[in-house]
Amino acid sequence: MPKPRRDPAEIAALVEQRVEQGLDLVDSFLFATGRGSHKSGRALANEHRKAVAQQEREQRAHAARRSSLRSQEVGGAIVTGVAGSVGVIDAITTAAGGGIAGPAPLWFVAAGIGLIVAVRGRRRLRRMGPAPEAVALVAPPPRLRRGAIGAAEVARFSSVRVQIMTMAPSLDRLHPGAGDELRRADLEAAGPLTSLCERLAVLDDLQRELPGTTAAATAATSAGEVRDRLAAGCATYDDLLSAAAELLAAPDLGRRTSDVLDPAVTAMLAYAHGLRRASDL
Repeated sequence: MPKPRRDPAEIAALVEQRVEQGLDLVDSFLFATGRGSHKSGRALANEHRKAVAQQEREQRAHAARRSSLRSQEVGGAIVTGVAGSVGVIDAITTAAGGGIAGPAPLWFVAAGIGLIVAVRGRRRLRRMGPAPEAVALVAPPPRLRRGAIGAAEVARFSSVRVQIMTMAPSLDRLHPGAGDELRRADLEAAGPLTSLCERLAVLDDLQRELPGTTAAATAATSAGEVRDRLAAGCATYDDLLSAAAELLAAPDLGRRTSDVLDPAVTAMLAYAHGLRRASDL
């Protein structure tokens, strides 16, 4: 009995589904290896992990420092109280003609050392600033499939954020505080733009799950509007990067390179001249 022929539309839909699965697999591989159009997304994910780890290290270091100073304050006070009490008892007992193990002066010295440690720990604890502020870092945007509406804008958004994160340390070294201002501007703008990227991902899923329906057509129209808003936001990021680049090109208000290197060059030339004179003698 011959097999029934399959509907050509069904075959075409099956082929299209398999092609999309293959493209998704390729995109996942490119994203995992940091290649292709998703390279900026992977780079942004790495920079985000570094920023989160750095913030956690700073908070742990501050907490450990505070705990250490608190232990010095409390421990020094306890040593002062115990050693001072024993010293007083020892002095009274010795004066009465009894005497116990451990001369009183040594106990008073221990009490003085404990007092110094306690006072120093208390002063340092008071001078210690507040804990580093836990900034709500914005996570990288979701990854969009190849050919999705807004995929190019999402990749561009990830790319400009990577540039912001890599330029900030250079600005800090050249102009203290400028890097923090750049990071603050990025955090304020990245939240709403990342939300737009998430909307694009949801709308793309709707188009893929319900092809040929009114909902898919509406999702495509909405995705186009969201894409335009994301593109406008990326243009604003470009202006921010341009301003940061101009700041990097500004003259350094500190010592010039010639001020640092010229004395060393002069000293080396004088040393070489001295060696030549010594060899002529």
